[in-house]
Amino acid sequence: MRPSRHPAFLAAILAACAPLPSAPPPAPAGPETLSITVHEGTTLGFDLSPDGRTIVFDLLGQLWTLPASGGEARPLTDAVRDTAEDLDPSWSPDGGAIAFRGERNGRAGLWLVDVASGTVRQATQLDDPDGLHSAVAWRPDGREVLFVRKGAHDALALLDATTLAVRALPVEGMREKDLRDPAWVPGGRIAFVTGDDEGGPVGTADAAGGPVTWLTTDSTRALAPAFAPDGRRIAFLARDPDGRLQAWVQEMPASAPGVARRLTDHADLTPTRIRWTPDGTALVYAADGGLWRVPVAGGVPARIPFTARLAITRPRRPPAPARFPAPGVPQEARGFADLELSPDASRIALLALGKLWVMPVGGAPRAVADVPLSARHLAWRPDGLELAWTAGPWDREDVFGTDVASGATRQLTSLPGREMLPAWAPDGRHLAFVYAPPSGRTQLRVAEATALPVADTGAARGLGPVPVQWTAPDAMAPQWSPASDGILTLAGGFGSPTPPAGRVLRVGAPPLRITRFPDSPIFFRWTDGGLTWVRHDRLWRAPFDSTGLLGEPVPLGESAALYASAARDGTVLFVSAAGLTLRTPDGAERQLGWPLRFTPPPPPPLLIRNLRVIAGDGSAPALRDVLVEGGRITRIGAAGSLPAGQAEVLDAAGRTAIPGLMDLHAHVYLPVLLPAYLYFGVTTLRDQGSTLASLAGWNEAIAAGPTEGPRVAYGGFQYYTDWAFDGDQERGIEPEADPGHVRRSVALAAAFGAQHVKTRTFRRWDINARIVTEAHRLGMRVTGHCAHQLPLVVAGIDAQEHAGFCNQRGGNGLYDDVVQLYRVAGIGVVPTITYGAFAARVSADSTLLDRDPGLGPFAPPREDLGWMIEMPESLRRRAEGWADVARRTTARAHRSGVTLGVGTDTWQVPTAVHYELEELVAAGLTPLEAIGAATAGSARILGAEAELGTIAAGKRADLVILDADPLADIRNTRRIWRVVKDGRVVDRAAIAAAAGSWR
Repeated sequence: MRPSRHPAFLAAILAACAPLPSAPPPAPAGPETLSITVHEGTTLGFDLSPDGRTIVFDLLGQLWTLPASGGEARPLTDAVRDTAEDLDPSWSPDGGAIAFRGERNGRAGLWLVDVASGTVRQATQLDDPDGLHSAVAWRPDGREVLFVRKGAHDALALLDATTLAVRALPVEGMREKDLRDPAWVPGGRIAFVTGDDEGGPVGTADAAGGPVTWLTTDSTRALAPAFAPDGRRIAFLARDPDGRLQAWVQEMPASAPGVARRLTDHADLTPTRIRWTPDGTALVYAADGGLWRVPVAGGVPARIPFTARLAITRPRRPPAPARFPAPGVPQEARGFADLELSPDASRIALLALGKLWVMPVGGAPRAVADVPLSARHLAWRPDGLELAWTAGPWDREDVFGTDVASGATRQLTSLPGREMLPAWAPDGRHLAFVYAPPSGRTQLRVAEATALPVADTGAARGLGPVPVQWTAPDAMAPQWSPASDGILTLAGGFGSPTPPAGRVLRVGAPPLRITRFPDSPIFFRWTDGGLTWVRHDRLWRAPFDSTGLLGEPVPLGESAALYASAARDGTVLFVSAAGLTLRTPDGAERQLGWPLRFTPPPPPPLLIRNLRVIAGDGSAPALRDVLVEGGRITRIGAAGSLPAGQAEVLDAAGRTAIPGLMDLHAHVYLPVLLPAYLYFGVTTLRDQGSTLASLAGWNEAIAAGPTEGPRVAYGGFQYYTDWAFDGDQERGIEPEADPGHVRRSVALAAAFGAQHVKTRTFRRWDINARIVTEAHRLGMRVTGHCAHQLPLVVAGIDAQEHAGFCNQRGGNGLYDDVVQLYRVAGIGVVPTITYGAFAARVSADSTLLDRDPGLGPFAPPREDLGWMIEMPESLRRRAEGWADVARRTTARAHRSGVTLGVGTDTWQVPTAVHYELEELVAAGLTPLEAIGAATAGSARILGAEAELGTIAAGKRADLVILDADPLADIRNTRRIWRVVKDGRVVDRAAIAAAAGSWR
């Protein structure tokens, strides 16, 4: 999930890195046609024609028409042809047109389709990327369309059906809640609901605006009101005593709210719309994946059967297999925790592979000193003799300095709380750093060089509060002016309601607010040549002083660029698609590639005897011997049949082994937890959005040996197509502003060896499809929160994150339309049931982790789970609802043959994968099937099934050996005796012993 959605995530954004690039992607194998025939739909929006003879409904982002009695559905719009998602149709009173909300070829708003010809025209255009034009209701005379403009402040508006002019409709006395579900009352008044997704009271007002009259009480919490043709009754949707949405009808006294009568009893009634038949005797609605009719007088609802046939053709491009560093095979090191050019442009410093490296430009790197896994934030002293950097537990980081010649390291700060992002003044007289005390606001502090080390809060002068949103490699680090008389900081941007804005803090003087500042810069550097920064993964520069920009920004070349640092003369070091690149002030670029190399150490041979093997492929357990050589399983034989030779022997004494577990939805905000994942049997972790360079570096440090942990598959960036700002882990794509951004950004992810990329937002399917195509071209897979949109399916999106999670569509679970589409398109699903279930459990019982067997020293501090523990009852119910939806969707997908993987999205708790296994069993999978999802199924989604996921000859030797049978009780996956990764027995005792120093 996106970190800014939760305070806990905002508190944990760290520096991160990635793997080796995949092999060249296989060439396309020609087109393929995907065909499905379905009788169910997910979150059906519909309307009944004025004559009551035809239904129009949305299915898989297309509009379809259907006889009101049921039968064959026929498509009215084409989502593939128009790169569209068409939703929530509403029929005009004359039956000739249908209004709907949709996004078509990148344009979003309300649309009108002519029923006879199928011609579509746009009626409104959103001007707010977070907004929505929705809930269309035609005026009875057909002249206007009433709708809701959702945004920062919801409002009602009227659209002229002929001229397409829009005017506001002011209503007095509205409740301070969301506005939704407008309708027309016979006689000319309007009605609407003020409430949230749970509903609210129904009010009416004059069609010209004015005061509100309430038809229902607050306790009713209605949705989708609809009035009988004679105006004497109102139908609506509302919760029953069990919390399930049902259809209700109520008489319409003119003076006071009446008493509602329930008509239905469904498990999953869709909160889109309810409609009266023209004669007023029955209601039509959507529930349980279908369309229904119920008599108003009471009786058994009847399903309106439909058959919808869909066939779409797409290019066939088999995705490239995932690749990981292999024991004994030399590798280029592409990751780092930070990268910094020296002030004189002669040397480069890197934090990578557990060491601080310094190398002459174009020369060989030299290891200067060992550094901890948490080391980051490099800063050269102006004389080039010392490098400052940050390290330590998340809330107790300090600044250190290492002598470049000798490698001797000293501690420069030791204040209570955190010190990070050091920056030396160009004259060498002061060291600035960001200070986050245990309580209070984060500040920028400045210490005199002669007063180092800083050991108390009075030893460094505070210059004022600094909003720290990015603490990864200098994305928004403070920057000294060339004259050493001020420090440039940045506030706003991603996760903030305001755009990024600059400010210069000064010692002994008021701060200067900059009025002319670049648009959303990252990695900005202030040198004699002006201000240099990265925007849309491209270098920019403009003349600059303490008042702001002194001229128009100009791009520096066409290269993709990230992780920029600069020397005094304006020379820039950055990462391009070709690796490290140096750009001199005259515009010349020099490719330095990837200077560091490493070789993962091969483990000694290992023979595991008397092992009850659950292979992960669904086969029955069997007692076996397993021989491991070079990190791979070379032979499997009957127990006692394999000779040991030179191999070390490990006698499992009949214990049960499963393949190494995988967590396909993690966020490595706290790299110190990586060893803990391995301790609990997770041998492969897929990160879904942390800092790219550091993720690569951590994966390489683990492979090279100085660090324990699972192998890390990382996803490059999270792509936002409705957000303008870039950050360490997010990319805000603005295709109109910069058409080349997708190409450059995906190329950078591939350069760092990302295995996949992730689309994170819920619109601009045209740009999402472009991201999918570009990622596949470079050999990476694509996953996202939304995968069922037909433009994305045609582009070839590979997986869905979270079961049934995509804005309002599918929020109540996926039905046969989406599930069949996923099966035929090969789209895997990572349900993450634990995300909602675990939060709800902790909210209900804050001592849950205290009773988690084995968690002990790995338990997160209570403050890390504060948003769960302090969750209000309403949010807890919502979290429980997420989990229920995910369980239902998981069961349906599993029964239909969709590939399931295991992911948790619960990054604070390294045992979360075991909670997810329990949830899969609770959803209806057998323990054997749940283990298969966490191993073989996850490997297929990852693209690593040739190397991982099962215990078989030729595969990497990843095993979790258990003291108890997980097929008897899935909770026995926690009872770990040994973990083997790449053929090496993990020293779990050493990991546990070191855990206390991580926090």
